Amino acid sequence: MGEYDDRVQVKPKSEEILDAFRQRNSDCQIIDVEEELVQIIIFQLHDTLFGIYGSDAKEVLEVEKITVVPGSPGFILGIVNVRGDVESVIDLNRFLQLPPERESVKARLIIAQNGEMRSGIRVAAIRDVVDIPKSSVRPAISTLGENIRHYVIGETLYNGQHVTMLDMDRIFSKIVDG
Repeated sequence: MGEYDDRVQVKPKSEEILDAFRQRNSDCQIIDVEEELVQIIIFQLHDTLFGIYGSDAKEVLEVEKITVVPGSPGFILGIVNVRGDVESVIDLNRFLQLPPERESVKARLIIAQNGEMRSGIRVAAIRDVVDIPKSSVRPAISTLGENIRHYVIGETLYNGQHVTMLDMDRIFSKIVDG
């Protein structure tokens, strides 16, 4: 009996591997880093996705009656009444020198504000409003056309598609400066 008690029990190889794995995982420290999130509104112009920061948007409305203002620049569709406030409406397609959109029930008006400037921007359709990590907005691709490049902050991905992020400050500055 004493001979049996002196024997060393050997663990199966699979147990040794599991023990090593458990030890390694317990040695790892998981650090929970909360990355800053930003809200973006993703919208469509033709088959291209664009976005603006949610902080630049006050609300999204259905496109209602737009009153034409004679003598205004070609990219200004006119004005709308939003609960007693008169807002200009920018045709983003014309502003970015893109082909015009067909009329659609999906068209929306984003009331945007950046600094003191406030205006509606007409888009073909709103695709989504999402929170994304701020670091996921990367520099824009270099093949963007000159008509758009100056007004772009960067790009991000949404459901595997590129979203070109527009800079409302630059867009509004161009409108004010002419």
